[in-house]
Amino acid sequence: MKKLLFLTFSTFLFNFLFGQSNIAPEIVQKNDLILSKEVYFDFGKSEIRMDADSTLQEIITFCGKRKNISMRLTAHTDAIGSNENNLRLSENRMVEVTRFLEKNGLKMDSVSTEVFGESNPIADNDSEEGRQQNRRATVEIFQFRKLFKIEGEVRDKETGEGIEADVIVRTKEKRDSIRTDTSGHFESLVPLGAVVGIETYAKGYFLESTMLKALPNKMPELKFELPAVKIGESIDIKNLYFVGNQAVLLPKSEPELPKILKFMQINADAKIEIAGHVNLPNRPDCGTSSSHYILSVNRALLVYDYLLKNRISEDRVTYKGYGNWEMRYPQARSETHQAANRRVEIKVLDINNGDSE
Repeated sequence: MKKLLFLTFSTFLFNFLFGQSNIAPEIVQKNDLILSKEVYFDFGKSEIRMDADSTLQEIITFCGKRKNISMRLTAHTDAIGSNENNLRLSENRMVEVTRFLEKNGLKMDSVSTEVFGESNPIADNDSEEGRQQNRRATVEIFQFRKLFKIEGEVRDKETGEGIEADVIVRTKEKRDSIRTDTSGHFESLVPLGAVVGIETYAKGYFLESTMLKALPNKMPELKFELPAVKIGESIDIKNLYFVGNQAVLLPKSEPELPKILKFMQINADAKIEIAGHVNLPNRPDCGTSSSHYILSVNRALLVYDYLLKNRISEDRVTYKGYGNWEMRYPQARSETHQAANRRVEIKVLDINNGDSE
């Protein structure tokens, strides 16, 4: 018994002294990047510009009263001038950014700085646009915290086979873009206890998404079964909620529109109809002059306008209102049934596979 206790204490002491980060098979502790911002400078200058001032104020506000945070600051120049002068200029830029942050009350548990001069460009120095991108300081904010590993699979709904898909994992503070392996498997580290949004996209498939809380032993099985995009098939736009009797999205639903846009960008050969429906149970079909029908049109129009404003060709998308003509529950008796009636759908009209006669 004494030997067992000694071994247990020895293991604990070893982990404590040598930085063992594993707390449990699913949880690790590490410095997690929670914010990254670029501050830009004029040619040959290190003074803080007006646009840089607002960016640095945003960093200060973001850090606020957060604990266990640290900063990494790197400074850079374009390739004009000697390397010696550019190293000195990038150091001056680093000093100015640090001074600004400290003067405005930003306190860090630790700060690391590094100057690169012209040696680490992110753009071509042959154009003024590229040189401007290189005249920068990058501010990265890290937070030491517990992270939880989530894993999942993306599969073809009909065949069950894995799909190579793009998976976007979002939390309040960061966005992680992942590509599944050939079996459809993906994994990501997220803050323990965080609310996580997961979106899955693949060419030739409808999108799927979900929201969950990252807690060990309480995670649902993350298996996304994507329906194939086929002519005549349709799918509801999830979590699209409107102000009562209006074609105005509730703020919580605004993040859904970029998902539809990404679906259209990935499936660039698809032509769709945005179909609007309203909930009017236990009533005859409404007429095309009724406010209910017009509401169904306007809700579909809202999504249509968003896609066109974001450069989706009007040749690829139409919209139509269906009033209460296609309710799933004509005699709805629960809010669940009514919500199913009150929906906006994506209907596939055509798919251009690039075939020629």
